Amino acid sequence: MTKFSLDEYRPAVDRYDECKAGDGTMRPSWETFAKHIETLGINGMSERTSTIDQLLSEHGTTFMFEDAEGSQNRPWNLSAVPLIIDSSAWAKLESGLAQRTRLLEAVLKDLLGRQRLIKERIIPAEILAANPMFQRAYHNLPSLGGIRLHITATDIARASDGSWWVVSDRTRAPSGLGYLLENRIITSRVFPHLVRQGSTRRLAKFFESLRNHLRSLAPEMRDNPRVALLTRGEDSYRGFEDAYLARYLGLTLVQGTDLAIRGGQLNLKTLGGLLPIEVLWRHVSDRKCDPLELGETSREGVSGLLRSVRGGHVAVANAIGSVMAQTPALMPFLAGANEFLFSEKLTLPSVATYWCGGATELNFVLANLETLSVRNAFGENSAPPIIASELSIEARKELVAAIKRKPFNYVAQEKLLHSTTPVWKDNHWQPWHVALRCFQLQTNRGVEVLPGAMARLSPTENQLGRSGTSGQLTQDVWVASDQPVDNETTLLPSPDATIVLKRSGDELPSRVAEHLFWLGRYAERGESIARLLRSTLIRLASENELDALPEVPRLIAALAAIGQIEPDYAIAPLEVAMPKLEDILPASVLDVSQPRGLQSTIRSVVHNASIVRDRLSIDAYRIIQHAEADLNAPLAERTIGRLIERMNGLIGDLLAFAGVISESFTRTHAWQFLEIGRRIERAYQTAELLSATLVPVGEGERAICEAVLETSDSLMTYRSRYLNLVQVAPTLDLLVTDESNPRSIRYQLDEIARVFEQLPNGKRVVGLGVDEKIAFDMLHHLRMADPNVLSNSGDSDRRVQLNRLLEHILDGLPELSNAIAARYLIHTGTTQSLTGVSPTVSLLHSKEAK
Repeated sequence: MTKFSLDEYRPAVDRYDECKAGDGTMRPSWETFAKHIETLGINGMSERTSTIDQLLSEHGTTFMFEDAEGSQNRPWNLSAVPLIIDSSAWAKLESGLAQRTRLLEAVLKDLLGRQRLIKERIIPAEILAANPMFQRAYHNLPSLGGIRLHITATDIARASDGSWWVVSDRTRAPSGLGYLLENRIITSRVFPHLVRQGSTRRLAKFFESLRNHLRSLAPEMRDNPRVALLTRGEDSYRGFEDAYLARYLGLTLVQGTDLAIRGGQLNLKTLGGLLPIEVLWRHVSDRKCDPLELGETSREGVSGLLRSVRGGHVAVANAIGSVMAQTPALMPFLAGANEFLFSEKLTLPSVATYWCGGATELNFVLANLETLSVRNAFGENSAPPIIASELSIEARKELVAAIKRKPFNYVAQEKLLHSTTPVWKDNHWQPWHVALRCFQLQTNRGVEVLPGAMARLSPTENQLGRSGTSGQLTQDVWVASDQPVDNETTLLPSPDATIVLKRSGDELPSRVAEHLFWLGRYAERGESIARLLRSTLIRLASENELDALPEVPRLIAALAAIGQIEPDYAIAPLEVAMPKLEDILPASVLDVSQPRGLQSTIRSVVHNASIVRDRLSIDAYRIIQHAEADLNAPLAERTIGRLIERMNGLIGDLLAFAGVISESFTRTHAWQFLEIGRRIERAYQTAELLSATLVPVGEGERAICEAVLETSDSLMTYRSRYLNLVQVAPTLDLLVTDESNPRSIRYQLDEIARVFEQLPNGKRVVGLGVDEKIAFDMLHHLRMADPNVLSNSGDSDRRVQLNRLLEHILDGLPELSNAIAARYLIHTGTTQSLTGVSPTVSLLHSKEAK
């Protein structure tokens, strides 16, 4: 067997390699790692690769990727092999990154202020005047602390001679910092001794500096100011990392709809009123920050934010208008700007960039198009570059015509040869191309460069565009130190710090309350569907003829009532013309296109959980991720037996989620809205089940009652009370009027009424709110109901009193849901329905997970 060693790694011959020198010898910074992996062997390395994939899956680490099919949510991929840079090489790079950050700060300050660089013709005036990203509102906008660029990123690549070149700057709201942190945490899990006991520089100090700096920006310098991270929300490509950073740094995660300006002060809208926000770390575009003065159609910002900034009431990082510093057309002029402003040369140069707005540059670009990449001169660097050499003849002609029509709209860059680094892929070593995104924090004390980077890898260079998620793989970047590293810094509070004791609760944003409400709804709905499907499938798989099982038609009717199968299956004359249920049901359960199906329901559970993941424990979110993955795992054969196993697993996962929530979620308003959602849904599902199974009167009601009790998870409780004597009246008592059974309708309404007492009332007239009146009205009918009367049908073929009560419940629960939304959640967004049908005919009106 071949020895497992990095000695077997063969770099590309025409590229700088991060691991090995040109003569094939290993670079000193890699030797410790190389010795360690030799002890692992192939099996050990494969095991660590699998562990990384498992941890990323458990953490739900994903990113939004744009391709020809639209937005796709994809798993994050991390290499088990880090990229290691020695301390002396990093020191030079660190110095160049700090210098470049100071330059971009000075250039931005000048462009949005005195504009000396334009007056002295260091930078062409057209780069500002023709730039669609520029807004007059940015000009002379104040910045608290005198800094506009607090967090910046720099995309760099290493040329064949080993020198570093800047490919692009990111100054608006650079992405990747959360993913970089996740890469380090996971790599530390699989190589704990190498990272923690080795000489790798730690990241915690940088994040501690970031958190302290954001707090220091508070205008009133409070001891514990509220710092919020403004995210685009669930449709953002950086949704995962926004939630991740907010949790790690202890920030309040907000969206534009959570915010309001009152008296010039930025506030968080919560159930308990308005709470002031001192510092806003924004991850939305500049032009979308304030619909009043910038993008009038934007829902991502808050009206009046610029006015609040001018009044000195809130600090925004990065400053609104900072997008101007990352304009690609600026890059050819940064070296001259640095000499003009600081009388020194740039030590970290930009890759050769040509702005086509100049006649000389235009002619050069058109003459050398085959060797260049082209992109928008004023874009935010998100679009991939156009590689002219890869275009068809016709496409190339169209590109040339577009450049000639509006030359100032384009820049061209030299195609840089990226360095390579070893990747363990398919059980052998491969040299993949690498690009780095480095991060800098600028404070009044200077520039602090994060000692590491996010490495993006690809077997082909052209895939390494400027997007933070481009490439096929990422790596953790280790900076090897020749000095003792800091093992003491942590983001945990000092054990000697004085903390004011409190109970949180009222600071819950209404938007978050809404998604928690629907998380509870969908989780309960998923469990109810799975239980009903399991009870039906068990009977379909039994050795008895279906005609001998009187409960089967009632269970089928219940499935049809909640949209799991075609309604024709519940109508005897039409059923004979339909495909056999045992053939169609497995396919129906796994059908992702059914708007009210189990698959859609579980996707909605995951969607709402992902939005409020900063409010959920890691264990709770992991269970939800596992439930979806297990439900969608490939089936070798779609048999009823396999499907029953899958329902068992899903029910177990959803029960585990409910258990973690019950035992770990503090009883704040967040828990209360999740609880209300669960109780409304359980009451509705139980009422639907009883309406389809026990309202009709017929033969075999013992078997029907047992099936209903089994589906409602109450069969054990019934037998402990009544042994094997199964009748309708005690069944209805247990599932409708029993205040002690957590599965009864009465219990759900009791719990809802109890939670209502803990929700904020606000200022309103004396008396009950509309939502309370609806809930107490239903509760009154349940308290007055007599199970013996409900079970009595008289001479009718239907239980009229039971039907009347259930109809009252089924009509009242949608009204209750709407009333809760109107009272607490009305401002949060567009209407959506739980069932996926039109809101005017929806099962329960409110928000629908996209």
